[in-house]
Amino acid sequence: MPQTPPLYVERLGVRARWWVVVIAIAVFGSAELFAGFDGRIIAIVTAVVVVPTVVLLALSGRTVLRVDHVGLHVGGATMTYDEMESVEALDAKQTKEQVGPAADPAAFLVFRGYIRESVLVRPLDPRPVPYWLVSTRAPQRIVAAVEGAARAAFSAR
Repeated sequence: MPQTPPLYVERLGVRARWWVVVIAIAVFGSAELFAGFDGRIIAIVTAVVVVPTVVLLALSGRTVLRVDHVGLHVGGATMTYDEMESVEALDAKQTKEQVGPAADPAAFLVFRGYIRESVLVRPLDPRPVPYWLVSTRAPQRIVAAVEGAARAAFSAR
């Protein structure tokens, strides 16, 4: 079966400006630790603080959200169009409500606090997982991609 290109792909990474801010905080924080020591200690302390910071920032950006002809893929899980009941774009206020007071502990969350908007995907069978909440910078594009792909998948039958 030939591979079809995905309809939508988004890497849920930390923006470059936040990399600068976080690394600057790590450098200044390490300066507190190495104040008054010689150059070798400064290099060791800076490396011990900055290297894990960079690794954590890089790892936080590995999650990819993909919509293709099969379904929605994110966080190592896939929900096919046959399993979806609805998909809804949430703004920042609705997302905050959904991860706070209205949260369900059984929900599947791929939530990034540095991304304000999200999509809410409800499965046909809410027993194992009542909904998926997935952070995204373009919720309307995901809704459009899912709806278009679902229509195409069901009309091809």
